[in-house]
Amino acid sequence: MGRTTRKLIVAALGLALSVNGCTYFAEQPEVYPDKFSPAESDRAWVSKSNEYVIPTQERPPSTIPEPRVSSAGNKYDLPALIDIALSNNPETRQTWEQARAAAAAYGASRAPYYPDVSAQAPGGYEREIFELPGQNAVLRQWQITPMIEFTYTLIDFGRRDAGAATARAELAAANFSFNRKLQDVVFATQRSFYAIGAAKAAVQAAEQNVELAKTDDEAVSRRVDLGLATEPQLLLSRQTVAQSQYDLASAHLLVREAQASMAVALGVAANTPLDVPSLESLPIPAGLGTQVDQLIETAVRSRPDLAAQVATLDARRAAVEQAKAQFYPTVGIAGNYGTQNWDYKFDETPNVVANQPQYTALLTINWDLFTGFKRLNDVRQAEADRDAAGAQLKTLEVDAISSVWRAYYEFQTALSRYEYAKALLAASQESYDANLDTYKQGLSTIVELLTADRDLANARYTIVQSRADLLTSSAAVAYAVGAIEQPPRP
Repeated sequence: MGRTTRKLIVAALGLALSVNGCTYFAEQPEVYPDKFSPAESDRAWVSKSNEYVIPTQERPPSTIPEPRVSSAGNKYDLPALIDIALSNNPETRQTWEQARAAAAAYGASRAPYYPDVSAQAPGGYEREIFELPGQNAVLRQWQITPMIEFTYTLIDFGRRDAGAATARAELAAANFSFNRKLQDVVFATQRSFYAIGAAKAAVQAAEQNVELAKTDDEAVSRRVDLGLATEPQLLLSRQTVAQSQYDLASAHLLVREAQASMAVALGVAANTPLDVPSLESLPIPAGLGTQVDQLIETAVRSRPDLAAQVATLDARRAAVEQAKAQFYPTVGIAGNYGTQNWDYKFDETPNVVANQPQYTALLTINWDLFTGFKRLNDVRQAEADRDAAGAQLKTLEVDAISSVWRAYYEFQTALSRYEYAKALLAASQESYDANLDTYKQGLSTIVELLTADRDLANARYTIVQSRADLLTSSAAVAYAVGAIEQPPRP
């Protein structure tokens, strides 16, 4: 093999090692910690493994149908509002920055795997008096000592591994907490969206009730003019008109209050012009298509807050190992290299100028033999924190199961109530129409007519509220399960 060939092989090997080395460092959290945290403040972090999942029996994941709406004119539909909320809500920004801070802490936790290298160059002038027999001597010296030092831990009995594992688990907990915060914002936006839609529908119902009351008042007025009704009956009908107008004003106030709640969910000023479609234009979910047991299993496997607590438990376990490792010594190497540069004069002797290298190479062993029982109590504290995290995980799991259970049956109840509300509205409308006709013919009393009026008004409000409850409960099931999906980017 010729010399040129050998040089080419060596160059190729060097290039390959350089590329592999760059690739390795590009994937390390100490170099690029942001790669291990959410990339953006309005997008969920995606875990690359199932490491932070409560072990359960494998079953096909269930899907929760989300209510979907479409844009209408210049009104904001639900996906558009969710996108605004994720981009503007300060809580998502806060948890995103916390996740990025945790990513940087994870990168910092890996620093002990690398050697510490430092440089120093003390220099200056020194005058020192020496005591000699019968006299004093004076040393005058200019000196500078540039030096580079390094230390590296070879063996630490798990300290570095436990510290890095703790930081890595805390990073995962921060990332999952960020995901749950996004779901909080999405659900708050959905709830506010349906509340505004319900308030606007209530205004429409109130306007219809005003017209209804005016129709009754006109019918009573005609009968009074014909001498077939009394003045107290007319006053009673006008009282109904005033009450319906009062209800209309209250309905308008509910719209403003709902808009204020929406502004909080979106993270915008309350006077921001945001118009949404009425509740009547939104499709109604037909059902969940999944049994409650499957929803519970999906929640235990998928909810980000549970995954965050699993990661926190892992961090506490790693902290126990780190506390136990403090009982063992550390073994490392240390060294330095520098030069001594000086120009000195001792009494009346000639000046001496020197420039000499100096260096050391050491094997170091550090072992704290007794620390006043601190290490023992640190282990006890770490074990207690670990057990507390385990108990907290169990508590969160029980709460998650309970929330799914409640949300599931609230949805089923809301679905039944909505069907009953539709039947109630139809029956109330027929009853009112019949009473109005018979009253005009003098076959029923004003009390019967106004009672039918009141029942119809209440039925209209009931159908509005039941529709809002059904849509909100559908979103609540998805939130309880942890299956809220973000809208695609426009």
